[in-house]
Amino acid sequence: MNGAKPGRRPRKKHFPIEALEPRELMTASPAFAPAIVADAGADRPPAAIGRLRAGVQTSWDATDLARRPPPAHQAARPAPQSHRRGKAGPSYDLAVQFSYVTSPGNASVGIHGFTPPSQATVPAQPGGDTYQELGGVPYVYAIGRTEITAGQYVTFLNKVDPKGENPVQPYTNVRLWVEDFSPVLNPFSGQINFVEDADPGSHYRLAADFWRDKPLVNANLFHFAYFANSLYNGSTVAADDARGRSPLGFPVRTQARYVDLSTRIDTGMYDLRDANYPFFTRLDTSGYVIPSEDEWVKAAYFSPRPTGNGTHYYYYPTVADAPPTPLHTGGDRPTVDALGNVVRANLTPGVAYANYHDKVFWQPPYAPPSTDPGANVVSVGQASTLSPWLTYDQAGNVVEFTDTITAAPAYEINPHGLPVYVKAHGGIASAPDWQLWLTATGTTDPYGQRAGFTDTQGGSRFGYLPDAKADRKLPNSRRATPSRFASPPASAGLVYRLLDLASREVVSTPDLAAAVRLAAAPTSYTYLGAIAGPKA
Repeated sequence: MNGAKPGRRPRKKHFPIEALEPRELMTASPAFAPAIVADAGADRPPAAIGRLRAGVQTSWDATDLARRPPPAHQAARPAPQSHRRGKAGPSYDLAVQFSYVTSPGNASVGIHGFTPPSQATVPAQPGGDTYQELGGVPYVYAIGRTEITAGQYVTFLNKVDPKGENPVQPYTNVRLWVEDFSPVLNPFSGQINFVEDADPGSHYRLAADFWRDKPLVNANLFHFAYFANSLYNGSTVAADDARGRSPLGFPVRTQARYVDLSTRIDTGMYDLRDANYPFFTRLDTSGYVIPSEDEWVKAAYFSPRPTGNGTHYYYYPTVADAPPTPLHTGGDRPTVDALGNVVRANLTPGVAYANYHDKVFWQPPYAPPSTDPGANVVSVGQASTLSPWLTYDQAGNVVEFTDTITAAPAYEINPHGLPVYVKAHGGIASAPDWQLWLTATGTTDPYGQRAGFTDTQGGSRFGYLPDAKADRKLPNSRRATPSRFASPPASAGLVYRLLDLASREVVSTPDLAAAVRLAAAPTSYTYLGAIAGPKA
């Protein structure tokens, strides 16, 4: 979504993205990081909620299942024989940080879509086309603490497509790598190079290391669903539990889950193999998912104790009823640097921050100055502003896909009447504050996003539906070791090849900025792709 008014079709803009290493989330700015204490015990009752000023965060102590083999999260195995002293443990490709959202059976809140939230409008009275009830979830679940990053997606690509074939996926007609990911063809927000002549498992590389911890952009829901299936079908080899404290004072269980990804991506939690794929029906009651709308909203806005506004839901996903302070790149004390990293030293302690309101302007150093004037993303989690359940960036940065389907708008060409739209929440880097509202969702467009629509503004995060029996068998990560895919490579040493249309000769350059300049003249040059330097 962009800053257009509700009901107007969004203008496509360009943004970039990144990712966070799991342990970095535990070492956020001391003024904002929750106190994390190792504790694998059951959740304790919520403590009393401290008073919060509007817009300010106080410091804190911190369906029908076919017969098929059980997915990896249910077959989570105890420490194998290799865990004996002196031998390496199981390997993992990805470590994902989660927060557990408790208070099952909480009541939903009634809203009218895009109506400014206030005590006069929330809870809303039932009736009318815009009335919805959001946020009620009858079970305990976990949600990713950060948005899915470009670095995590590179790990996924290299694991599931080690030969670099990048085939068209059946039925969805999606390729896992698309040209909008290319830094040559999309220098402002292209985060991932495809390298044709490379060793197996290294055909996909970060365009630059500063993209590693940025949210993945230029993807659509199918990309995220294939990624979720890889997690679901993979093997969870370890998990580390910790205890955090909400800004509201109650304890929150956090967990890092270490997963050996599966190359089976066409089915799993979502069956993408046949014409039913637009429905995005979950096929299991436990395992890795894309969060539903209610799961997303509860994690972002819900408090188990009254908020002071007459409901259990804050109006903004920053534990407040007033908008957060926008991050910015200008002025004497910029809070974001020239590569999209938050400058923590320039943050005011106790203030809630978010990347929205068209204040963050930076672009890759290889991009021409005139590429795009739009706002850009920042590294996930760095602003250290939390939701009630210790998640980051549910306000701004990228608008996030959920797996909740919704009707297509009236103007959509949809002869079979398929529900090919899904709900999205959260607002983007150029969003006005209404995109952050609790009420910023409609029953169709806007804030229903077409499932196959690729846009630079869309992202997502993972969710996890617990399997208590399997999870009890998981060892901690003490002996788990990262696989060769776990640290995605950057693009140092690549050679970019372009065809000179006048001379019909191939031009090769190791300079990404030069390749970008040549590719920007499509009547003169055609980009052929990147190859590994030693093989050029």
